[in-house]
Amino acid sequence: MSTAKTASLLAAATALVFVLLLGVVLLQGISQQYFELVHHPAQYTEAIIEHSQALNIIFVLDNIFIILYTSMALFTVKTWSGHAPSFVAYLTGGLLIAVALLDFWENFHIYSLMQQAIGDIAVEPASITWQSTESMMKWHLAYFAFFMLGFLVPARTALEKMLKYSLWFLFLPTGVLVYATVGTSLETLFQWIRFINLLSGFVLIFFIMRKERE
Repeated sequence: MSTAKTASLLAAATALVFVLLLGVVLLQGISQQYFELVHHPAQYTEAIIEHSQALNIIFVLDNIFIILYTSMALFTVKTWSGHAPSFVAYLTGGLLIAVALLDFWENFHIYSLMQQAIGDIAVEPASITWQSTESMMKWHLAYFAFFMLGFLVPARTALEKMLKYSLWFLFLPTGVLVYATVGTSLETLFQWIRFINLLSGFVLIFFIMRKERE
């Protein structure tokens, strides 16, 4: 099986799991991203206990999602590795692996805080602050990886150009703005823009890679 065909199948699976994740978020009215930000320990503890059942589902789906999006991205990088200097592919791949490790760490830490809270053990402010910092590092390394991936994407077709320029001029600025809008009326809007950006990226990679393998 070619790397392009594998990437297209993984992109389809990644998009499907991501849609399921978004469905849980909409139905349950909570996202783990709430727990990636700093809140008063009492508020944080109350929310994580109240939504523990939904978070358990989210963590299962998200751990699968991490494996799928990382695999998809690495096969994508390999497929397009000849379209830029070799260091771009190596750097992009390294960043993607770092993002995946931080994403796993994030889930495991928030899950541990949830079990701690359920066990009536106080969630310390330092743990919440550390989690917020780790999550910001994860997202910004992801934006860096997306930006570098843009240099690998060929610009032969309309879909390739759409992906290439959205990685440079849409994913990066709107992603960074998520943190500039925290606590404002625009916070939810930019979080959903980030979700839609990711989903559109998976869909574009699916269609581009399907053409690539033909």
